[in-house]
Amino acid sequence: MDFRELTYVTMVAECKRVTAAAKKLYISQPSLSQILSKVEQDVGVKLFDRNASPITLTYAGEKYVETARRILSLNKNLRRELMDICQGARGKIRLGIPTERAGYMLPAVLKHFREQYPLVEVVIFEAHTDELIELMEKEKLDLFISPRRAEDLPAGMKAELIYQERLFLLAAPGAIAGEHCKNRKERTVDLAKLKDMPVILLKKGHEIRKRADAILKKHKIVPARVMEISSCISAVQLADGGLGYTFVPQRAVDVLGGEERFCCYHFSDKEESWGVHVVCREDAYLDRPERYLIDLMKETFRQV
Repeated sequence: MDFRELTYVTMVAECKRVTAAAKKLYISQPSLSQILSKVEQDVGVKLFDRNASPITLTYAGEKYVETARRILSLNKNLRRELMDICQGARGKIRLGIPTERAGYMLPAVLKHFREQYPLVEVVIFEAHTDELIELMEKEKLDLFISPRRAEDLPAGMKAELIYQERLFLLAAPGAIAGEHCKNRKERTVDLAKLKDMPVILLKKGHEIRKRADAILKKHKIVPARVMEISSCISAVQLADGGLGYTFVPQRAVDVLGGEERFCCYHFSDKEESWGVHVVCREDAYLDRPERYLIDLMKETFRQV
């Protein structure tokens, strides 16, 4: 058993087809099949059920792949740590981030990061949090950014706070009247009095949709009319245009002109916010460029 064999078996388990795995591994399909047969002969048990389509892992195969991934992860961490000790100035960071948050956060930090580490490539993967978690579980990401709470992440992942981001209720000028407010001076809305007003929500799968659903449920509100869209930026513009109220994070307001440009309200007696985190695997070794990138984001956005 060697690292090459561990890599080959885990790739076949991921692809569920020998031909597809062979393409990703840049070897021929017959060669890969021969290696798999040799591994099974060495361990004395079948790892794959080749009668199934696509092929599936046997119980022994599941145990093999589970352990193989841990061994490969330990080997990767050791190599990165040794490289970091040696130089720490060359490499690649695979960073996942929600699409609209990428446009808000990355321009503010990547320029400074590249000045410090010009030979470290930052590869960006844009997707919503559920997809980013899946990529992390497949070890296709080193880090990802998300407002999801640490306790809601899968086992084996850890979150580090970058900054707290405010959440707003936003509506068109004049849509929220005095009778809708608990405290007009503090711009605090009584949500129960908006029950007949249309609401604009992001589609399911977005973190702000989960938060909005929880807020509405807490206040026992079942909206009469709901418009579902895919963008917080669009939600701000549609709400500002009088099509309903919406819940949006601070960054969606900031990129379009800030609080002074829109009618932003509080929707509870205390200021609502959520933590924006950087997430990595619990067993991951963070090298100096990764640590610098995280600290740079903290420094940049905690001042916002």
